[in-house]
Amino acid sequence: MSEQKPLRITKSNELIMASYRLTLNEQRLILAAICKLDPRRPMPKKVMVSATDYAGIYGVQLRHAYQQMRVAADALYERDIKTFDGKGMERKRWVDMAKYLPGEGKVELSFTVHVMPYLSMLYSKVTTYDLRRVAALDSAHSFRLFEMLMQFKKTGWAYIEVDSLRIALGLSEAYQRFNNLRQRVIDPAVEELRKKSGLDVTYTLKSEGRKVVAIKFEFTNITQISLNLGEELDRISPDAQDREQVDEGEWVLTAPLSEIAESEP
Repeated sequence: MSEQKPLRITKSNELIMASYRLTLNEQRLILAAICKLDPRRPMPKKVMVSATDYAGIYGVQLRHAYQQMRVAADALYERDIKTFDGKGMERKRWVDMAKYLPGEGKVELSFTVHVMPYLSMLYSKVTTYDLRRVAALDSAHSFRLFEMLMQFKKTGWAYIEVDSLRIALGLSEAYQRFNNLRQRVIDPAVEELRKKSGLDVTYTLKSEGRKVVAIKFEFTNITQISLNLGEELDRISPDAQDREQVDEGEWVLTAPLSEIAESEP
């Protein structure tokens, strides 16, 4: 039996650490569309995802694929992404058109001009992975954590501020107590990645006084699927290379998002 062709997902690292929240099926639909893109070429005006493609990627029955895609397409137009450029926060829509074609069992998406730079014409500061690695995940939080870790697959660890993680996941006022965040978000995501993505993930906590302020995730590959998919695209910028040489206490992965957290009431 021949090995399945990888479904390449390539995103800019800025998009991976942006603040947004999608449902599981919205996340699945977005990724099914992204894997059809060539990240080195201009963005097409429309991206088509069929229910057959969706069902095949995520292992759901075709009739469920139709329903999940229709609901996700209806909601995606209202979903936004929040980024921080050092001066202020920007809100951007994912798509400016989402159309479900019931007679054909397909969805058409048009990514906005604001999202295009994060998905097309990419040559550096990007993360690439095989969608099949995460296709069995049942939590949108698990998808997001996997992508965050894949930014640092060459070092095998990532150090993330708790406030930055909360904002990236779009948690708003949910899980304000760290114990709740750990029990409802972090531990389930870590456990699911261990079981379904081929990553052995562990973490340790950094506290200041009685408050947990950051998490150091460490991970190793325990699957036959290579982590180096698309290495020609996955170039680490000079500053990222230098991070391997600094003390972890001096390097926080998501400082810009921390600044958003400090500015929020």
